[in-house]
Amino acid sequence: MKFVESNAQTPRLMGQLLERLHNPVQLRAVVTGVVLLVAYAGVYLPLSGQIDATARKLASENKRLDLARAIEHLRAQYKNFKHRLAEKADSNEWIEYVLGGVRRFPLKLVTLDSDPARDLGPYKAIVLRIELEGQFPEMNGFLGWLETNERLLRVDGVRIQPHRSGNGILVMQVTVLGVMS
Repeated sequence: MKFVESNAQTPRLMGQLLERLHNPVQLRAVVTGVVLLVAYAGVYLPLSGQIDATARKLASENKRLDLARAIEHLRAQYKNFKHRLAEKADSNEWIEYVLGGVRRFPLKLVTLDSDPARDLGPYKAIVLRIELEGQFPEMNGFLGWLETNERLLRVDGVRIQPHRSGNGILVMQVTVLGVMS
């Protein structure tokens, strides 16, 4: 019996709904709601997956663009100091180069040792340990030459002490890193 009553109420509810839709304000609200539901279900839902995929692809391409810009920036920086790197540098070539610098000053070379090459970022660096004897102005001149020469060198450590003979001569121990390409 309840089933029959519910079927009997359906036409009455439909009639009341149609009667309410004669009011223009209520009709606009219902039409707006229906249009929004159709737009959401018919347009946004199918396109939302494509929007997400496009956003991910855009982010990936932006990262690639940033990387390309960084590479170009690094290449431009490399051009600025490329001439300061030796073409075919090895430890013997670096030793000869530093010996040429020592010969410019009246210093006595006690030892000149090289350690194995170290990684210095994308480059290799040769490590030279130098011990010199002489007067302070000549040692200062040699250090100035190390700092201002055409190659990429880094003075990693300097130690100056009086010679054990006590005759005014100094002993300088220098650790130099030379960058190789």
